[in-house]
Amino acid sequence: MVSSTALLLQRLHEQSQIEMMARARAQYPGSNEAFLTLAEEYEALAPRLRGRFLETLGLSSEDFESSQGSSLLLAVSAETGRFLRNMVLSRQPARILELGSSCGVSTLYFAEALRTLGRGVVVATECDALKCAHLRTHVEAAALDAYVDVREGDVFETVAKLDGTFDMVFIDVWADTYLRLFRQIEHLLRPGSVVLADNMYTAEDAVRPYKHYLDSDPRFSTTTLDFESGIEFTVVVS
Repeated sequence: MVSSTALLLQRLHEQSQIEMMARARAQYPGSNEAFLTLAEEYEALAPRLRGRFLETLGLSSEDFESSQGSSLLLAVSAETGRFLRNMVLSRQPARILELGSSCGVSTLYFAEALRTLGRGVVVATECDALKCAHLRTHVEAAALDAYVDVREGDVFETVAKLDGTFDMVFIDVWADTYLRLFRQIEHLLRPGSVVLADNMYTAEDAVRPYKHYLDSDPRFSTTTLDFESGIEFTVVVS
């Protein structure tokens, strides 16, 4: 039997896909036929090529993927969601920090895994009040309230008030803020903590300072996972 959470996630993924296609279509100046052809080409590309493909069309992934300044659902894909869920099941983190929760699709994957484990909490941060309202509604509908701590407001102000340590972090905010935000949360990490950052391919130029910082510091072991929009998988070594 399919769970109520799985049905909710399926609906949210379908809604997100429709909204994303509509936003992409609005950004593209060509005909509907040309747009559909380009959409097929985009889906067929290797993930690491997608950001550059958008650039050749004069488009930016952040024009329609960023969680800021938009009422769009902007969900992670089902594939990314399953990856996040499996990361939680394998690592069994006590505390997860989600930076940029949007309407809570990735939050649901984290929280559902924590419910399976029977312990843990995900601190879900989001600056947009409407998205936070949707996030809370989705968490309540999935009966996952016990595993989610929603923090509404500016993400930099939010993390400045956090204490303790986090076993896992997921970054999915404006790509050009990744490095600044990561440096602000470094003191919340411990050896063995895992940091996952989305959009490493689709926002390649914007995330380059973050990637360079990780690559050049022996305190971190990092690699870019070659699927979906590109996920940076970092382990804190020391």
